[in-house]
Amino acid sequence: KFGSRFFLIKIHPMVKGKTLPNSFFFNVGLVMLCCIPVVQFCTEAFADYARLTDANQIFGYQIRYMQFFKYFFQYRVFIYMLLAMNLLTCIYLALWPSD
Repeated sequence: KFGSRFFLIKIHPMVKGKTLPNSFFFNVGLVMLCCIPVVQFCTEAFADYARLTDANQIFGYQIRYMQFFKYFFQYRVFIYMLLAMNLLTCIYLALWPSD
């Protein structure tokens, strides 16, 4: 049994042989939604290696200086949110490891 959770609620759990296609596509959509933040984090974390790449061009110059997003990048809101979610996940898994 495999599925994703949104806070403490199971969303579209996948069971071998019993999962409907719409549940599968919903889970694929969630994974694809997470790809952009992962690329942004990797571009930020490995800036020396990502120099002169398309990802660095997009996240380093174009999105960073957009009117709405520039404050998020200036105060590193995305990085702090990622670290906070990581910390909350570690605490949750430490308290309920078998879940």
